[in-house]
Amino acid sequence: MIGSVPRIAFIDLTFNWPPAGGCWIDTLNVMSGLQAQGIDVRLFVPDFQAYYPRGKIAADLPVPLTLVPFNRLTFNFATVKRRFGALIREYQPDLVFLADGYAMKAHLMDLLGPERTILRFYSYEILCTNLHYYRYHENRVCDRGFLADPDECRRCWFRRIPAWVRALQIMGHWPERHPTLHFSQEVIASRAFTHAYWRRLRENLGRLACAVVYNRFIASLLKPYAKNVRVIGGGVDIERFQPGDSYSIADGSGECPVKTFLPGRANDPLKGLEVLRQAVSRLRSKGLNVEVHYTAAMDMPGYEPWAINHHWIAYENLPDLYRQMDIVAVPSSWIEPFGLTAVEGMASGLPVVAGRIGGLAESVVDGETGFHFTPDRPDEMALQLEKLVCSPQLRAEMGQKGRVRVEKHYSWHNIVQHSYLPWIWDLLEKR
Repeated sequence: MIGSVPRIAFIDLTFNWPPAGGCWIDTLNVMSGLQAQGIDVRLFVPDFQAYYPRGKIAADLPVPLTLVPFNRLTFNFATVKRRFGALIREYQPDLVFLADGYAMKAHLMDLLGPERTILRFYSYEILCTNLHYYRYHENRVCDRGFLADPDECRRCWFRRIPAWVRALQIMGHWPERHPTLHFSQEVIASRAFTHAYWRRLRENLGRLACAVVYNRFIASLLKPYAKNVRVIGGGVDIERFQPGDSYSIADGSGECPVKTFLPGRANDPLKGLEVLRQAVSRLRSKGLNVEVHYTAAMDMPGYEPWAINHHWIAYENLPDLYRQMDIVAVPSSWIEPFGLTAVEGMASGLPVVAGRIGGLAESVVDGETGFHFTPDRPDEMALQLEKLVCSPQLRAEMGQKGRVRVEKHYSWHNIVQHSYLPWIWDLLEKR
């Protein structure tokens, strides 16, 4: 850009802070990194906290923020386009980075012009109504998706309760919260159930400046429709997430237990807490002293006393909890887009045992920074855990290699410098 400071508008339709998940950490760190390189950035977020804390900001942010007010009825495709459109026209950005959000993102891409839009996929937004690309009622990964078969996607989501009933619940302020009415409101208010929406979405994907995804599987879903798809992993704050001063020498044979940690939303069945519990139960039946530690926002009744719930941990307190553990477990059964907890674990100097699936298959190096196992196979997971439980030295070696890998590939500085800036500068020059 000659004679002017380049501008990038970031629109995130679910942003809240402190963060409830990794996508907002990602958005804020990318923005901060671009801002440090002299790019003018601004974050636009809906202030709409029905069902989910969109726009609930309880701390100062290092980037300029504009909150846009909405309610259950005004958060629809027409009003979203009008209000965000007015703000974007006033700001006059060179590029627009569409961050987290669901069906409504397609209307913003249409409004802003796909040719200047970077569409970020943190999960399966737009590609799947339930965001997980998973057919819950059949207990399996989906093999179709919205872009391929929108009618089946709609039937899957509204299988038990039809769309018109959900619409009445939304209008009547039904007390049910995230995720059922949260996602339903997006589908209905964006008219994502219509073929006109589906056709326009596919057309705009073909004109998109760039789509950014977390792993090769999501890229494979998009490449038939979008010409420019980049795979960029997430990052971690390597200053905050650091190894402890010493490594545990527990080997499962003494009174001191080996602590296996499942961070994140452990109450979500797709996160695999039950798989981990069964795997550790097998190890304990062999006489090994192993504990399961996890974070779940709700009580998990019926679990053994060696399965310890730390409940929901504030983001700023997570590094200390990691440093109290010996092994990080990520036994996800869905195709995890990235798996931030695995990278946080490696940054903390811990070995990771993870399902060989999605982003986890790309971030964790099997036999080097941890071990992979086949998802939903507690027997196989137990075998991999046992190697680490019985060998403090192996845990220390893999933890050290994991830390080196994170510093090289997943520090925010390196991600912004090497994975974002080169092609973003190229797009800005073309604009």
